[in-house]
Amino acid sequence: MKTDLDAFDLHLLELMQHDSRQPVAELAGRVGLSAPACYRRIRRLRETGAIEGEIAIVKPKTLGWNLSVIVTVVLEREDGQTIRDLMARIARHPQVIDCAHVTGDTDFIVRMVARDMENYDEAAVALFAEDQRIRSFKTFVVIRETRSGASLAN
Repeated sequence: MKTDLDAFDLHLLELMQHDSRQPVAELAGRVGLSAPACYRRIRRLRETGAIEGEIAIVKPKTLGWNLSVIVTVVLEREDGQTIRDLMARIARHPQVIDCAHVTGDTDFIVRMVARDMENYDEAAVALFAEDQRIRSFKTFVVIRETRSGASLAN
């Protein structure tokens, strides 16, 4: 897809990553296009999937999620159906922010939030400890985040 994007598209994407609520006229002025041309490009970027969605990034603490953890998961046996099933089940859990199937000694890396340690423990038991397909998991408590929801560089 990158080859289909020109300098105007890339500049628009960069600006929209920082604030997708900017008026089209303002974006157009910043990238050097007319407002209608800018609108057409944004619509195309949305339709082609270059822009997956536009969301509000809410601080977890605002909603009472005071604990942030990263969990590494090692499977008992790695097969396609197990990976698909676990990824879908983990991704559906309301406390999961991110889930990635990765290479190396770890099979999944999961970012989660919890109200407190007891709340995390309940989720960890349900998601990981009680699942026979999971050999082990390790929890890393986040002390402080230095970069979150960062935009992509071009």
